[in-house]
Amino acid sequence: MKTNVILRSSDRRLFGVTIKQQTKGEFLSVSDLQKAFEVGKWQNGWAGQTYNQLLHTESAAKKCYSVLKECDLIDCDISKFMELVEKETLLKVLKKLGVWKVTGRGDNRSVMTHPYIWMTIALELNYALYGKVIKWLTDTLVFDRIEAGSEYRPMNAAIKGIVRCPDYPKYARLINQKVFGEHQTGMRNLASASELRRIADIEKFVTQGIQMGMITHERGIEKAIKLYK
Repeated sequence: MKTNVILRSSDRRLFGVTIKQQTKGEFLSVSDLQKAFEVGKWQNGWAGQTYNQLLHTESAAKKCYSVLKECDLIDCDISKFMELVEKETLLKVLKKLGVWKVTGRGDNRSVMTHPYIWMTIALELNYALYGKVIKWLTDTLVFDRIEAGSEYRPMNAAIKGIVRCPDYPKYARLINQKVFGEHQTGMRNLASASELRRIADIEKFVTQGIQMGMITHERGIEKAIKLYK
């Protein structure tokens, strides 16, 4: 089984550029963010700087510190952090803290960072990009994830009525395999809106099938998941 997959869902697009995300660590591509920003600049005549230029500002360093401190990724006061940044640069500090890395080579080379650091950079690049990023981070991915999660408990409650000592994680794995073609831990956290809707629909389908008496045993649950269209 793959331990790290790069996701390229259409729900991760900004100005037509797909923002790649890793399943392991959930790091987001800063390289793709810069490409999206350049497209926005060209389309709208923005002024602005690159993420590299931004990372050399005091404002960016202080905001990154706030994020790192909140996430318990650093244990020092801001004055100590700023001294370290002045001595080594913010980029080197982020790398040492394990929240910034470069992956791949050549055309596949990409700068990746912790999602909160990515968000910090994205919100600083340009006020118009700020609006798009806020919407992108709180759009249907959030609401469909809530729906997929809310349908999981009713399905499990229904399954408990027909299966003695049910293996709930097994059904979740089967649904993942149906929706994604494979199962990996944490896949649902990075799923697209359409994938999340499909997960919720399968969970509803199983629940309704049991409630209507059409599914009466464990093999029926597995079959319903596998044959769902």
